[in-house]
Amino acid sequence: MKILFCGGGTLGPVMPLIAVLRKARELDVRTLAVWVGTVHGPERGLVEAENVPFHAIPSAKLPRYPSVELLKAPVQYFLAGRMARQIIRRERPDLVVTAGAYVGVPVIRAAAKEGIVCALHQLDWKPTLSNRLVAHICRSVTTSFVYANPPFGPHVKSVHVKTPCRFSGSKMPTSEDAKRTFGIAASRKVIFILGGGTGARAINEAIRDVLDELLVHADVIHSTGKGKATSGLKRPGYHPFELMQEMSMRQAYAASDVVICRAGIGTLSELAALSKASIVVPIPRSHQETNARALQEGIIWLHQTQERCGDALRNAVKDLLTHEVKRNMLGSKLHQLFPTDDGYALAEKWMDGM
Repeated sequence: MKILFCGGGTLGPVMPLIAVLRKARELDVRTLAVWVGTVHGPERGLVEAENVPFHAIPSAKLPRYPSVELLKAPVQYFLAGRMARQIIRRERPDLVVTAGAYVGVPVIRAAAKEGIVCALHQLDWKPTLSNRLVAHICRSVTTSFVYANPPFGPHVKSVHVKTPCRFSGSKMPTSEDAKRTFGIAASRKVIFILGGGTGARAINEAIRDVLDELLVHADVIHSTGKGKATSGLKRPGYHPFELMQEMSMRQAYAASDVVICRAGIGTLSELAALSKASIVVPIPRSHQETNARALQEGIIWLHQTQERCGDALRNAVKDLLTHEVKRNMLGSKLHQLFPTDDGYALAEKWMDGM
């Protein structure tokens, strides 16, 4: 079987699909894969590291506000559609799958017109516009959350499955061994801060304001995001990285006592899989807020728009570092609320013809 994966722009739809890709190859070593992603997104290197051919097409995303990009969107979509048709006809996949990225819309539509089976997985709690545009032409529609009413309307059948996650069920290093890789003493608490592949400027700025106070209580591992390095912030106990490869992420999670992050579903699934206590700062007025609301019993939710976000972060971190029982309860609750697996559920469903 040859599977064409669509995902990019951010790592949210990418990492879950990579987990499915790996599991599909485990289930059948003859599985072939190809990937369609974005021109400037962070996904190309990760996909090519899996020895998967990568094709980049324009991401015809509709901006939420009036802008020059809104005027360019029709042209971008036309170009993306033409390139998608060329890729589909050249690669001739047996199955095309997407997990919510805009880059998947022209590819799914092109594949459906060629009579190729298509499938989508809805990761975020609120169905994305990109998935809503193509759900009706997909043979399989699956979701990470359970809904009281069909999320894509009464005429689109969907099935809940565990969310694919690269760290689900995997053997993690011990906290002591992980700390050693960063040069952190075994007795020190650790705060892990990440804003995804594109970074989180608001979190970075808030951390900059309170970093010295945090370092009194713990070492800080900080994944700042590509191009968002915290220049000039050199402190003992502060460990910044623009981007972290999978092994470094694994080590950082294992070392951490508290994680500070956005509410992208890829990150939330990793926190749930590893039962990590987290302080979540969703992007305001976005799908991340609905993700946080759905999982609010298992996280500490801070609003980016509140005054003095840095102070709120500092206070929340100090509280969690002080109360181990609270940390353990939060991690366990999130694990319970948001079941994950290593990609088996989706890989089996998609490869068995759905």
